[in-house]
Amino acid sequence: MDSAQHWNQLYENPRFRPSFPNDHVVRFLMAGRRVLEGRKRVRFLDIGAGAGRHLKLASELGFEPYGIDFSLTGLQHACQRLDQTGIRHRLAQASMLSLPFADSSFDVVLSFGVFYYGTAGEMKQAIGEAHRVLTRGGNLFVVLRTTQDYRFGKGEKLEPNTFRLTIADTNEAGTVQHFLAADEVPIYFAAFSQIRFEKTETTFAGRTRLDSDWVIAAEK
Repeated sequence: MDSAQHWNQLYENPRFRPSFPNDHVVRFLMAGRRVLEGRKRVRFLDIGAGAGRHLKLASELGFEPYGIDFSLTGLQHACQRLDQTGIRHRLAQASMLSLPFADSSFDVVLSFGVFYYGTAGEMKQAIGEAHRVLTRGGNLFVVLRTTQDYRFGKGEKLEPNTFRLTIADTNEAGTVQHFLAADEVPIYFAAFSQIRFEKTETTFAGRTRLDSDWVIAAEK
């Protein structure tokens, strides 16, 4: 099964189409509302928009929403969600590795839990694409997996910190994932003028498994 088929199948399941935005994204967008002051048009891009929960929030806060995703099924659900609200939006099927937008097109860019699907080189390329489409002074918010995440090492090692997962207890079996150590984060985001990052962790399955993520905010 290729990547598009994998995500198309997941988005057919309502479990993978949550309605409520992630708490970290809510805080980021609420704090970022200051860029709306005195401006009629502030463009927001969601890279890996899925079923559109963060696009909906951004548009309700006053941003002009754009979204891309590899999955056509995900985008169809996102379109339905946004159409019901009457919110004007623009969605495109595209890869994080080659965004179909001109340089300096967006004031705010989000990628929640997307850039780690691939090799180290692909993660760096995706970060580079986000940097390219941001305006000078624009803000990026990214969530990536740390090397402390319980999925780390659970599969075929392709390169340092990169694995093709083989575990059957997640929906991600067969996906390639790259994990970052703390000292690597500033290196991967070196093109940005400012970067701040924190770790967020949650246990589940009786505290036997750990979701561990970097929450990264960067300014071009």
